[in-house]
Amino acid sequence: MTDKELLKEYVEGNLDAFQIFYDRYKDSLYTFLKNRSEEGADDLSQETFIKFIDAIARREVYNPKAYMFQIAMNLVRNSGRKTKVIQLDTDIDIPDEEEEENEYPINERELHNSLAELAKDKPDFYDVLHLHIFEKMTFDQISDIKKRNRNTVTSQYRYALHFLRKLLKPKELLIMNEV
Repeated sequence: MTDKELLKEYVEGNLDAFQIFYDRYKDSLYTFLKNRSEEGADDLSQETFIKFIDAIARREVYNPKAYMFQIAMNLVRNSGRKTKVIQLDTDIDIPDEEEEENEYPINERELHNSLAELAKDKPDFYDVLHLHIFEKMTFDQISDIKKRNRNTVTSQYRYALHFLRKLLKPKELLIMNEV
């Protein structure tokens, strides 16, 4: 069943339908929130689902997954954490999407730590990266959620990839490049 079908069933009284929807997205939502707000991920995850349930009871939601992540992003913004305003320097070299593949093996822990650092240092970039890669959303869908121009969203995605590449590059190569 599609997300919309599950939620329609839920609104009509089938609690099992919401359980299926919940099981489908609970892990990815929690991961998203954990990387954005480590201390409050559990509470924010629960609050997201509560607000989502309230919303679908009152109105039809056309893209449930996107709507749920929009609620999560709003909760993170409103949770009292200070977010940094990022000024993009026009002198920064933005990598092309066809840039070389990462030839350095990385482990899952390094990737998780790097994603957490990206979420902390550059939350807007992390949002775009997470929604595109892990939630399989298109840049158009993300630009609707973020209320930003599609070109801005794609640039933020490229910057996020560039930032991750720098974080994941072996330390000895970073030292050699500085010499």
